[in-house]
Amino acid sequence: MAQERIDDWMQEAKDLARAERELQIDRWVYITFEYREDDRSRVVLHKIDIPRRMLDRWQWLVEWRKAALVCRYPRKGVQVYYCYYDKRTGLQTDFSSLLSRVAAAKAQITKAERRITEYVHYMTHDDLFFNPATDEQLRRASEKLAQKRANYADLYALLRREVEKHRANPGIYKLFVGFDKLGEFGSIWEAKRYADNCDRYGTFNLIGDRYRDSWYKSENA
Repeated sequence: MAQERIDDWMQEAKDLARAERELQIDRWVYITFEYREDDRSRVVLHKIDIPRRMLDRWQWLVEWRKAALVCRYPRKGVQVYYCYYDKRTGLQTDFSSLLSRVAAAKAQITKAERRITEYVHYMTHDDLFFNPATDEQLRRASEKLAQKRANYADLYALLRREVEKHRANPGIYKLFVGFDKLGEFGSIWEAKRYADNCDRYGTFNLIGDRYRDSWYKSENA
């Protein structure tokens, strides 16, 4: 049973990797070494921009650079921030990003198609009375597949619009609280001022071109 779960997980990982190849997703990571002033404005001390596959091999360099900057600015609270993005489109590739959702939806289509193919093959050879045109289980599976394809088409259309918008104006910053989008802003300062003054509470996420910041705002703040 455990081996079956491992095999299923590995197959899903392969499906997702295939979907990313077909979508031509080129994963990179933009690393900044910075500290924050009292007003939460950032002071960027150093930047590294490398393919995601190189990060594990070069992690020692990131740690060495942070240690060197901590020694240089011992009282500033130097931190390292990672922004994972697609080199081709400029969009971010974290778990909840639109690009990741599109890839996952495409992988789900591959998984559903494979299961239908396996079911038809099995039933054709093991059930003399199997009729693909009237089989109820096959009908339900085909309906679910059609819905997955429709969901993917909607997500892909949204992705194309987001890519066009990003390329037209890469300087836009998008502000979220949780998964709710609060708006788009022309500067980090403008977005954070809006977050401070609005009546929403919780974890805020600010996303821009190779930029991501998160902070928590309590109801009693």
